[in-house]
Amino acid sequence: MVINSEILPATQKVLLIDVGGTNIRTCSAFVGSPELLNPHKENTSCLNSFDTLIQSFLDEDPLINHIVFSVAGPKINNAISMTNRDFKLDANDILLKFDISSCHILNDWESIGYSLSLFDKDDMSILVNGDAFNATSLIIGPGTGLGAALVINDTVLPTEIGNSTFSINSLMLNSTLKDSKDFNIIEDLISGRGLSNIYRHFSGMEKSPEEIVGTYHEDNFAKKAIDQFLICLSQVLSELALAYIPGNGIYLAGGLMRSLLEFVDKQEFVDNFLVNRKPMHADVLKKISISLIQKEMTCLHGNLNYFNKLSKKISD
Repeated sequence: MVINSEILPATQKVLLIDVGGTNIRTCSAFVGSPELLNPHKENTSCLNSFDTLIQSFLDEDPLINHIVFSVAGPKINNAISMTNRDFKLDANDILLKFDISSCHILNDWESIGYSLSLFDKDDMSILVNGDAFNATSLIIGPGTGLGAALVINDTVLPTEIGNSTFSINSLMLNSTLKDSKDFNIIEDLISGRGLSNIYRHFSGMEKSPEEIVGTYHEDNFAKKAIDQFLICLSQVLSELALAYIPGNGIYLAGGLMRSLLEFVDKQEFVDNFLVNRKPMHADVLKKISISLIQKEMTCLHGNLNYFNKLSKKISD
């Protein structure tokens, strides 16, 4: 976080930019307002320069005086190097280059964590019911990669769990994928790329995640890949649930999970979530709800909520 000004008048705007591995989403908002103005999405491959992108928004709208980025990658000292693209963003550099008062850079799942408090039951699909027993939530989503964050009250702790080998060996041993050498880290399995990897393992052919989802009912390999993906997802969630004890629930997010929802057999999902657990641990897991966030543009909502909370603290 880098701030030049302690004055945040409501007539100012904040530019919100979410840079994912596949898409870049942008919009603006008035400071203090929850409303996203003119949200827009395009493929990240269209992005040549962040400087050009920022300057174009500043030229179009002189009310923009703040910027909040969410970026796929680990954040170190107000800077992020993207996990799946050769881009680096540094808040200090941006503040020096442009005539703005503040620049903030969040990990993309840190941003989604800040969006969680904005959503109610109407924005969720419940996969597994539970009873909240602490203030910890786990928010996770397979997309281009696999992102996750812990939310404890108002504190958001992003992770890079997708790039770890966490539980990958046990998943391989207990699945029909055990003879494959394509699965070395978690997001090789649980991500859009992972779904394509599973499909290729079964069929020997290449298909995009969108093509696999779209041919579930016609292509037996697509059905087999999606079913295996959901088994592995439920078991990864079980491992993470025992690691972090998210008594306030597990929340799935992202377009891939929304597209897979229709194929989820809820009872089978629960059975795989609880498989091979000791009774005392199964009792804990049974209390943890699992929901899917149906809202789109979650990072932009999270960026704005983060900024509005910060600006309120400054004005107070």
